[in-house]
Amino acid sequence: MTSRTLSIRPDNIPSSGKVSFKNGFPVLSFTIQSQNGMLDPKTIRINGDLKVFRDNIADPNPPGNSGNEPTMDNRLGIYNVFDQVIIRHNKSKQICEHIRNYGRYMTSVLGVGSSKQQLMSPLSESCLIMPNSSAFYETVIKNDKTNPRKASFSAHLSCGFVQSGSLVNLMENSFGGIQCEIHLTPDSNALFGTGGVTTGIGDAHYVLSDLSLTCEVMDIAPEDVAQMSSDTSGEMDFMSITSLYTSINSTNAQLQYSLGLKQLQSVFMNFCPSSHLNTLTQNGMATTYPSNQDKTLGVFNRIQMLRGGVKYPQEFDIVPNNKLDSNTAVVDPQVLRMFMESIVPESIIGKSSMSNMNNNRFYDLSSDAASGKTYLHVPDGGALFGLGCRYSQYNSGQDFSSQQWGLSLDTSLESDNPISVFLYFKSVNKLVWNSAGVQILS
Repeated sequence: MTSRTLSIRPDNIPSSGKVSFKNGFPVLSFTIQSQNGMLDPKTIRINGDLKVFRDNIADPNPPGNSGNEPTMDNRLGIYNVFDQVIIRHNKSKQICEHIRNYGRYMTSVLGVGSSKQQLMSPLSESCLIMPNSSAFYETVIKNDKTNPRKASFSAHLSCGFVQSGSLVNLMENSFGGIQCEIHLTPDSNALFGTGGVTTGIGDAHYVLSDLSLTCEVMDIAPEDVAQMSSDTSGEMDFMSITSLYTSINSTNAQLQYSLGLKQLQSVFMNFCPSSHLNTLTQNGMATTYPSNQDKTLGVFNRIQMLRGGVKYPQEFDIVPNNKLDSNTAVVDPQVLRMFMESIVPESIIGKSSMSNMNNNRFYDLSSDAASGKTYLHVPDGGALFGLGCRYSQYNSGQDFSSQQWGLSLDTSLESDNPISVFLYFKSVNKLVWNSAGVQILS
């Protein structure tokens, strides 16, 4: 087979070619049409240019005099503006995979699974990621008449269907074409002010331009067309993400869900004060410790992972080190290891930007840079905290189809300060397809 690279324009952009959430284009859609070829999903990339505007009339983000500049989370780069990723079967429009809260999913995945060197070099060039908030502002966001630049990106999509390793037969009477949908993040959640206020940036927004999807397709030789066209049904396995959202606001938090998943591999979650979401004053993408109303970090006194109301897979309470020493700034090593293994198994993790610099308790949830403790200036990419648990040793997974998944947390959150919890369940899905459409078997 000979391969060729396709460059596909979005299905739904205005004549100007510029897309922004503020101007009424919250969804990007790309369609890889049916053709005599085999698609390699791993080669799918979203390309374009990013510009951030302070208001509706100025040049792209000229430096102001207020000391409050619009910026984004430096560890996420372009993924700040990806809120949901949906892969559809083009003929039936049925969903093959759907990941919500995609930006917060990626910040944990990138932090745990990428080294600081990767964040500075290949991911900086392709996804606008930097391990330092000041460097990110200067190289990606800052732009004016005297210093014009385009922040160009070519980002991969981290999802099970794309990274399955299986080729997709694009012939009309086989699997056919696929559609990639990207729901954009509201400006108020993607952007925030460096000074923790909205002064001078009340109308800040981002604009995407020159957008395209590129992918590699291998042409089917004429002598093989008849054989490949008989491929009218099939199946493929891939690791999928089920994303859920909830909040906690008490010293005794109980989370329980009927997942309906038969091969659950792991679960991980990250936290953010609910008051930080959809506001230009705070970074709504930061993965910090749960906090109290006075912006001090809370502590976990006890953690229990449950299945059907029974402790599982650990048949004991996880008691972090701060239960013994409330003044310790060191994260409990067992909690840290469980979180990392829930994202990347220990047997294959070879690089990570997780360190004692970005996973400690030396910061608070204020945005006051003068205090020297703001979460906005945590080294090594920013605060990187979460809880997790791995259920599988050999990718066999655990059956949660008939029993509820649960989590019990005993915390020090005594004030009225709701904490948002973003949960991500990693499981093996089987995608079965034929001429009528597709079906997901969890």
